[in-house]
Amino acid sequence: MKMVKVKVLEVDNYIYTLEDNNKNTYEINMEFYDTKIDKGDIIYIDENVLKEPNIYTYGPLLEEANVEDLVKIVKDNKDIYLQRYYG
Repeated sequence: MKMVKVKVLEVDNYIYTLEDNNKNTYEINMEFYDTKIDKGDIIYIDENVLKEPNIYTYGPLLEEANVEDLVKIVKDNKDIYLQRYYG
């Protein structure tokens, strides 16, 4: 799994407009439990999620030992790790 750094450009309900370092933009349907994602936040996400349209749901780590699919959110200079529940 290769992680890509993207910046949140816009949030409209569950549709996130993201931009990578090469100025490519992506629209992804995502829901985050227990974490509010705002414009300007940084997300490190599996590059396959950016390529495969789907509905994705992320939330708190349930079993750290068995986590394979994570996202890292950088918000207010804090790193928040969430695991994918669905999508």
